[in-house]
Amino acid sequence: MSSNHEDIKREQIAEAVEGWTHGGPLYRRPAFRIMILVVLFSAFGIWAAAFFTDKIMPSILSTQMGSVHDTVILFTVLAAPVSALVYAIAAYSVYKWRRTGGDEPPPDGPPIRENTLVTSLWLGMSVILVVVLLVWGMTALSSENQGQLKPVTVDVYGQQWLWTFKYPGTGVESNQLVVPTGRQIRFVITSYDVTHGFWPNSLGVQVDANPGFNTYITADPTKTGQFAVRCSQLCGLYHAYMDANGKVVTPAQFSAWLISQGASSSAANAYALGGK
Repeated sequence: MSSNHEDIKREQIAEAVEGWTHGGPLYRRPAFRIMILVVLFSAFGIWAAAFFTDKIMPSILSTQMGSVHDTVILFTVLAAPVSALVYAIAAYSVYKWRRTGGDEPPPDGPPIRENTLVTSLWLGMSVILVVVLLVWGMTALSSENQGQLKPVTVDVYGQQWLWTFKYPGTGVESNQLVVPTGRQIRFVITSYDVTHGFWPNSLGVQVDANPGFNTYITADPTKTGQFAVRCSQLCGLYHAYMDANGKVVTPAQFSAWLISQGASSSAANAYALGGK
């Protein structure tokens, strides 16, 4: 009995697939037309990833931000064919099989969940995609954890609704974040009141600032430039205005800035060269 039922299902699946893949010229078959749309939509997605990523993301001023930039491009490129398949089927269905007025929609076709070829391909592609993303993520995480022995430490304090940055051993306290190139920066973050989110956008790092204890994160600036420090956690009425100016400068400019903020020359040079 079960064998007959399975045979009937196979016949139904074969009949449903027949019209998609056989009969008539190739260019008239739904499967062929949908695959053409998949190729076009995939090409557009890959082009958008390459063209628009630099325009919508913050500038790259650190090693971490470079990794974030590359990861966004990779994930978009890998997701393009998957989303293209969904969009292609939806677009072709709306165009070819739409019903208007009093037209009766045709009955649903038989499910193809028991099609061994389709399920095997889908499972295999999913496994490959997940493994690629896993290896990429573990590699990026491993590279970020390889820090210097003596990073430059910056203490970060969040409160409604401003940021304060202190440079230990120099006596400098500022509402502007200034860091040098060529050195790893170790941020020690806390909050005076509620939970905030410390996000120096062009440095490619983000971590919560929690009241009562410290959180830590590192960044490796590689290029001079300006960036914004924003709060990434909803922290109250003026959350949207909780930002600060940030700047990546050369080591010499960093020492000069510390001195201009009141640090002694010896303290500024020792801090800039040796960290905390």
